[in-house]
Amino acid sequence: MELRDYINVILARKWVIIGVTALVVFAALLFSLLQDPVYESRVMILADINRAGESASDSLISFAFNDPNLFIQTQAEIIGTRTMAQAVHDSLEYDYEEARYEREEGKEVYIPASLPSPEELRDSVKVERAQNTNVFEIAVSNGDPLLARDIAQAYAEEYILNRQLSAIKQISDARKEVWNRITELETQIADIAQEAKQYTRENIPPELEAEASQAVSLWATLYEKYMSLRIAEALQQRGLEIIEPAETGVKVSPRTTRNGILSLFLGLILGVGLAFLVDYLDDTLKTREDFERAYGASIIGEIAKAAFTGDEEREVVYFTQPESTAAEGYRNLRTNLQFINLDGSTRLIMVTSSGPEEGKTSVSANLGAALSEMGNSVLVVEADLRRPVLDKFLVEKRDKGLTSVIMGAAELGECIIDTGNGNFHVLTSGPKPPNPAELVSSQAMQKLLQRLREEYDYVIVDAPPVLAVSDAIAMASMMDGVLVVASHGIANRDGARRTMELLSKVETRVLGVVINNVEMTGRYGYGYYAPYYYYSYGGDAERGKRRLFAGGGKGRG
Repeated sequence: MELRDYINVILARKWVIIGVTALVVFAALLFSLLQDPVYESRVMILADINRAGESASDSLISFAFNDPNLFIQTQAEIIGTRTMAQAVHDSLEYDYEEARYEREEGKEVYIPASLPSPEELRDSVKVERAQNTNVFEIAVSNGDPLLARDIAQAYAEEYILNRQLSAIKQISDARKEVWNRITELETQIADIAQEAKQYTRENIPPELEAEASQAVSLWATLYEKYMSLRIAEALQQRGLEIIEPAETGVKVSPRTTRNGILSLFLGLILGVGLAFLVDYLDDTLKTREDFERAYGASIIGEIAKAAFTGDEEREVVYFTQPESTAAEGYRNLRTNLQFINLDGSTRLIMVTSSGPEEGKTSVSANLGAALSEMGNSVLVVEADLRRPVLDKFLVEKRDKGLTSVIMGAAELGECIIDTGNGNFHVLTSGPKPPNPAELVSSQAMQKLLQRLREEYDYVIVDAPPVLAVSDAIAMASMMDGVLVVASHGIANRDGARRTMELLSKVETRVLGVVINNVEMTGRYGYGYYAPYYYYSYGGDAERGKRRLFAGGGKGRG
């Protein structure tokens, strides 16, 4: 497929695309409007990782604090624990209880209708780190913007308090460890002093002096560390602080505008995809090339869709709208048929179609009118005895017709109708018989057709659809040639194939395919008919102007 083919599919299936897009957008907007609003509040915390990672002693350095990402991930896990959620729940419960006392005193304070459970609190919180910084945020989502603010703030405060208490415990444990080591050193120093009493100052062994000096030096170092730990424990320092407190929650869901835009693009994608799927599954014939491939025959006529002047879609547009594009299509069909019939042997022509509603009766009547205009004597015979509609094209009505002549109930001359248009005559079907198939395939029918062939230059036989009944196949072998009418928008690949298979089984000559009801715009012929200009030579100035499509006839046959 070329680019214009894709464009043609989109244009042809535009209502599918529009419908799917509108449905998706409507569903998205409805879903957004029915959703309960969700608000998000954030509190920003600075983590001085160098101080936060300091240990109580040089041997207690955690590798986690050397990696900021790992540190933040660790804090996220801590914040997401049930223990933390329970602490936040208890803190909020206490704060709101205090608020109730303040409200009783006449103060305007916020108190939520209900407090989320610890599990609900865990589900509502998340931790995010600002890129390439030591700052992370605790974000809380809730249907109440003020409650989201309070929960976020409570999480930050409880988290920092938890870390401080944990630090105090760590420092306290380290201090106790250092004190135990100091106690051991004091005992060791006392033992060394006791042993040194055995010697005079001048006779103390060097080894004993070195041991005593080392023990005293280590004691001093540990005592200094011990005092530092006591100070750190008193300060409760951990390197965490709130740098931006929580504020009233901002609405984050539903995002109606965003959802509408996304659903618009999604709807367009789904609509276009569905349009191409429908087009792929649709086996109706759309282009001239489609008709040629499906029927395996030449296209000898293309009739534009008619714009009828009356309420009834029954008029010979060749006479009523002679300057229309439909009438020009019949002129082209007439010309092509005359080229095929250069030797004058093709005079008995059957017009049929694959199925009903393809306009074979309209083509029969208008083709007869076009041929008669050239001075040919033409008779259109209505051989569709099951659903006859040819009489609806006529002003004059006759009760007698083809069946009357075949059955011997009337003479041919009294059944033929002179339309008042030169050499154009019509023989309607007549009374409806009980056995149409037997009647049209009878010897009497064959003799009548041969008689008419000798009396008229062209005999156009309007036959039933090939796939509907067997009548057309029974008559096909009696004809000089067959025209197959295929309506644009109705004819399909399977019907075309079966029609041509049935016609090939009888001794008949398919003159070609006439494409009927061609739209002025659309995919047919890739714009071959848009614009299509008709020039009228002679007549008044108005008739000499260019004419765009007027349309073509459509019969029920």
